[in-house]
Amino acid sequence: MTEKEKEFLDLAVIKQLKYTEIEKILGVEGSQLTQWWEDLKVERKKLSKIRKIWRKKFTAIDFWDFNKWYTETKRKCFYCNITEPEIDKLIKKGQIITKRLTTRGRSLELERKRANEPYDNLNNLTFSCYWCNNAKSDEFTADEFSNIGKQIGEIWQKRLNTL
Repeated sequence: MTEKEKEFLDLAVIKQLKYTEIEKILGVEGSQLTQWWEDLKVERKKLSKIRKIWRKKFTAIDFWDFNKWYTETKRKCFYCNITEPEIDKLIKKGQIITKRLTTRGRSLELERKRANEPYDNLNNLTFSCYWCNNAKSDEFTADEFSNIGKQIGEIWQKRLNTL
């Protein structure tokens, strides 16, 4: 991907500027922007998903800093160590049957290790499964919840081992 294409994604997807503005900033024709829009569809969709998460919770963190954290942080629950593919496997095999699956539980959630601190502290963020995030609530610190998370992880492993 070229530097101009990266800048285009920033302007179009993250900053959501109009093509007329982007044309002036990048010094390219609208037809080139349309071509990039199509060519960069996969990258554009990934960035859109992350932007949606970022906009909901963050006020002081630059998008690109959050994007780096989000894409480079290991995708497993900080407390019980379950991964999204393992969650998917358990769901498909009928080992997870919560009615919440229509809204939560299929993917890892952003979690604050110290619940009373803002989301804008990347060092306080981690990924958590729905079950650990829900059980930990805003009451417990990561340290206080760690033994419970380990027990939840043992249950997941027992279920995975029966498949």
